[in-house]
Amino acid sequence: MEPPVKQSDNNSFIDFDVLFARLNELLAIKNITLDIICTGGYVMQMNGYRATADIDAFYQSDETINNLIKIVGDEFGLNTPNDLWLNNSVANMNPLPPDAYCEIVRQSSHLLVKKVNLIYLIGMKLYSARGQDMKDIADILKDNATIQPFELISELNLMGFDIDISLILDAFEGAYGMDWLKDFYLKNEAKLLDYF
Repeated sequence: MEPPVKQSDNNSFIDFDVLFARLNELLAIKNITLDIICTGGYVMQMNGYRATADIDAFYQSDETINNLIKIVGDEFGLNTPNDLWLNNSVANMNPLPPDAYCEIVRQSSHLLVKKVNLIYLIGMKLYSARGQDMKDIADILKDNATIQPFELISELNLMGFDIDISLILDAFEGAYGMDWLKDFYLKNEAKLLDYF
């Protein structure tokens, strides 16, 4: 089967609802329930940003669940030789997100799918701070002008992240440019001293 593809604003992306429906069918046959919390590119895609070819998620895996995920990925041609279309490798680098920062996006008979909110996703991406992560954060910040640096660091601290403010300012510079950063430093010099 071909991957289920949708169009949005001239961008193609995978319709993961079709895959989740198939995974739910297989879970029901085995009478297994599975709860997952999606992060990364899936959350970006769900919020109208770049598409993703796989899903990073938190869930309890075992051989049976991994086999069911593999079956779905094989049916739709989405698995790669090294990765399944749905994987929980993100759990190796990040703690399980608290429910308070997640929302349900799909509830089926045997599968519950949640996603982290955008602020929590920013925290995860700042924690890893890879090139694509910083670009993703810049895209989010451009579209959400109400997010401001001091408020963001306070909110991330409440969520349990310990992120250096210089990383946050790098992300804002990526979104708004060097002139914005210079202006921010000039306007907030005294307050910034509390963070350095």
